[in-house]
Amino acid sequence: MQNPYRKRLQRLREEFEERPGLRLTVDEASRFWALDEVTCELILTELAVQGFLARGVDDRFQMYAAA
Repeated sequence: MQNPYRKRLQRLREEFEERPGLRLTVDEASRFWALDEVTCELILTELAVQGFLARGVDDRFQMYAAA
C-alpha cells in the first residue's frame, strides 16, 4: 500500500500535468489543494528536486520546460 505522502505527491504531479500553465506559490497551492503549508512545500520542493517543477523568481512553482 502506498503511503499518504506519496499519494499526495502523485496527485499534485498529475494536477500539474493536467494544467500545464498552472503556476502557484506554496500558499496558493496549499489553499488550492487543502493541504497544510509545510506538507505542500515539501511536496512542491521534492517535485522541483526531481526536475518536474521549477520555482520561479516570484516563488511560484510550475512544470519545468526544458529549452
